[in-house]
Amino acid sequence: MKTMNDEKLNAIRGGALQSMARNERWFKILLGFCTVAEVVGLAVVFWIIDWGNSTHQLIFAATMLVWVNLALWVYALAVRNRVGEQRILRAIDVIASATDET
Repeated sequence: MKTMNDEKLNAIRGGALQSMARNERWFKILLGFCTVAEVVGLAVVFWIIDWGNSTHQLIFAATMLVWVNLALWVYALAVRNRVGEQRILRAIDVIASATDET
C-alpha cells in the first residue's frame, strides 16, 4: 500500500534524477565544445610556435603544465559533484526505507 510519503519521496527522487540527467547532458555538450576549442587552440599554437627558439619552447612547456593542471582540477570537481549527487540519492533511499519500516 502506497502512502503519501512514498509518493512524495518518489517525486523527490524523480526530480533529483531528472536534474542529474539534465546536468549530465549539458556536461557532455560543454565537454565536447571545450575539447574542440582546445584542439583548435593547440593546433594554432603548434603552427605559430618557433621550435628553434628556446623561449618559445619554455613558454609552450609552461602552458602545457598549466593546461594539464587545470584539466585535472576540472576532473576532480566533476568527481566530487558526482559523489555529492550519489549521497543525495542514498539519503533519499535511507529516508524511504525508514518510512517503510514505520
